[in-house]
Amino acid sequence: MKRIIVLGGFGFFGGMIVRQLRAEGFAPLLGSRRSQADVVIDVHDPDSIRAVLRNGDIVVDAVGPYQDRGPTLVQAAIDVGFDVVDLADSLRYVQQVYRLQDEIDASTCHIFTACSTVSAISAASLQLSGFRRPRRISGFLVPSTKYTAVKGTAVSLLRSIGQPVEVYDDASLQTRIGWRSARNFHMPKPIGRVKGRLFESADSITLPTRWPTLETVDYYVSTNVTGLNQIFTLASYSRWMRQVLNRYHQYGLSLSRFLGHRYGGVGYEVVDENDEAVAITYTSNDHGYIIPIAPAILAVRKLAAGNLSFRGINPGDFPLDPHELIEFLENHGVTYHRISTC
Repeated sequence: MKRIIVLGGFGFFGGMIVRQLRAEGFAPLLGSRRSQADVVIDVHDPDSIRAVLRNGDIVVDAVGPYQDRGPTLVQAAIDVGFDVVDLADSLRYVQQVYRLQDEIDASTCHIFTACSTVSAISAASLQLSGFRRPRRISGFLVPSTKYTAVKGTAVSLLRSIGQPVEVYDDASLQTRIGWRSARNFHMPKPIGRVKGRLFESADSITLPTRWPTLETVDYYVSTNVTGLNQIFTLASYSRWMRQVLNRYHQYGLSLSRFLGHRYGGVGYEVVDENDEAVAITYTSNDHGYIIPIAPAILAVRKLAAGNLSFRGINPGDFPLDPHELIEFLENHGVTYHRISTC
């Protein structure tokens, strides 16, 4: 039987993945720099990785923030032959992985990068839209902040506020200033109307590789904490405020968990070449945190069963059945909606 190692297994998302895999009958090992881990490993150290990981291992990488990571783990996977499923949201990190595509495709490993809300849920939503030639996809994230306000998500968010970010617009990567642009979107209750702020996402490079008709890929976030969107909007214009937020973000995380909501979700507006549009949403009153880990769980299932038809890096639409994804989410308290908007 293949070993399944969850790196970052003591963190929030890594711990959720471990618990879900155990509930499904797997026996995942916890990987961490901590001495009490089943597999003691440092994802930044190539020698540490090669010393403990083996050919045929399935490695789930939940070590954020990916904005501070290089592709060290993937490079080791190419050499050793283990599989990697990561939850990367960072455009820069995924770009580094994509630069290794020739080496990955020539290896014996499978690499599922951005196998989370970004970009697997986004790709599934493009498939569920029913459009063969989509022109635009806009994502809207409303996190279950009561649970998910952790260091990795905070760093990911703060790196976009008032900073140059890359978005896919006019069929190419364009530089914008994060959080200064806004777009409205309507989600089912209890979320309702959302005013999201521009955020950098790996979707801008993953999705156009599979859907070349896309002209615009953008992503918007609402913090789901009363008053915090307004504070971040002001910070997007103030370097001093951004420095304060970065320095004291640990206190902000505690406050966000206290003031944040249990409900959350993600939604997409997909527009085709004829300007027909659909809205696709995944929402939950109390289990929105399951959405980011669902694609990784499904990927591990497929890797453990050995029934994948490809090797190398994942294709742009990910070899995940979107209907299997919906079934998994609905079984875990997440509601799926698809609505034609024009």
